[in-house]
Amino acid sequence: MLLAIVAVSACATTPGARDTDKIIPERAQARWDALLAGDIETAYTYLSPGYRSTMSVVDYGIALSTRRVKWKSAKYLGHQCEEQRCAVRVEVGYSVAQPMPGVNSYDSTNIRDETWIKTDGQWWHLPKK
Repeated sequence: MLLAIVAVSACATTPGARDTDKIIPERAQARWDALLAGDIETAYTYLSPGYRSTMSVVDYGIALSTRRVKWKSAKYLGHQCEEQRCAVRVEVGYSVAQPMPGVNSYDSTNIRDETWIKTDGQWWHLPKK
């Protein structure tokens, strides 16, 4: 009886879903780890091929470096997936330099919702426009 329950529960989740449940957290956290380390080239490799076709790694680096917000930490929280698309939640710690006169910096955290898409068998981050 126990063997039958194990066999049925193993079939309840498809191999693709199990793979996704492992791959999405790893890729989402790795992208954030690269951003936090200032490794723009590595972070860029996690972006969708379509996005990379419209923005060079140099332009991506410039866009990131000119923001007033500096990311301090990132922690993967979870995801919900459909077949080719995942909604990923990440808690991001950040600092804003001189947000107003008399205040040196403002530090806080925020939950970011990200979209990841599956193209050519791989999961990619799709930034918001």
